[in-house]
Amino acid sequence: MKLTDHLFQVSGVQYETNSNIYAIRHKEGIVLIDCGFQREQWERMAACMEQWEMKLSDITHVFLTHSHFDHAGNVWRVNELGAKVCASEYDAGKIENGNPEMEKLFGSSWICGKVDQILKDGDRFLFPGDICFTVLETPGHNPGSLSYLIEVDGKRVLCTGDMFFVTPCPPEDKNSVELGYMGSSDFNLTDYRKSLERLSGLDVGMLLPGHYYFYKGERAQELIREAFQKVKELRGRDG
Repeated sequence: MKLTDHLFQVSGVQYETNSNIYAIRHKEGIVLIDCGFQREQWERMAACMEQWEMKLSDITHVFLTHSHFDHAGNVWRVNELGAKVCASEYDAGKIENGNPEMEKLFGSSWICGKVDQILKDGDRFLFPGDICFTVLETPGHNPGSLSYLIEVDGKRVLCTGDMFFVTPCPPEDKNSVELGYMGSSDFNLTDYRKSLERLSGLDVGMLLPGHYYFYKGERAQELIREAFQKVKELRGRDG
C-alpha cells in the first residue's frame, strides 16, 4: 500500500500477515522498518514490494523497533541480503545470542542474526531525497524498544512498533486504542508510561503502528494522546 510517494506498507493485516513492515524508497535503495518473521511473511512482503517495482536486493537498511519474534525473526534473512541491520543495544543481544522467551511464545525456533549498528536516542540518519530518520528510545514494551520519527515527502511520520495499536470496532464505525502486549517478562509499566507521554507531545502527521492500521492527519496525534491517557489509568506492574 502506497502511503506517500516514497513510503509504503508492505506487510500487515491487509496482506494476512501478523505484523506491519514499512518500506521507504530513497534514491539509492530501500529502508525497512522491521522485517517480520517466518518465510511466508517474507515472501508476501517481497511480492508486495514487486508491485511497486522494489526488490529485496534494493534494501540497504533495516531499522528494528524491537527484538520480539514478529518484528525481528527475519533478521538472518536480511543479513543474507547484505543489508545493514540497526537496533538498540538490548535488542542486539537478543537477536545475536538467542531469544528463548520468544521461542516459547511463538512456538518456533529463533535463528540468530547479526546487528550492524547500535542505535541510541537522538541518532539521525539522512538518506538521499531529503529523507531523515530520528531515533527515539521508548522502552516499556521491552527495554530496548525504539520509535522512529521520519521526515519524508514533507510529512512527519511516527513509527511506534508495539507501543499501541488502533483496532476498528464495527458496526459502530469507530476505532479504539489497544495498548501493546504486556505479558512478556521484559515489560515495564513505569517505562512504558513515560515513553507514551513522550510520544504524546510530538507533532506528527502520520502514525505507523507495528500492527493493524495506520492513521493520517490530526487523528494520528489524537490516538497517541488516547493511548497515553489509557496507560495513565493502569495500576500495578510498575518496576
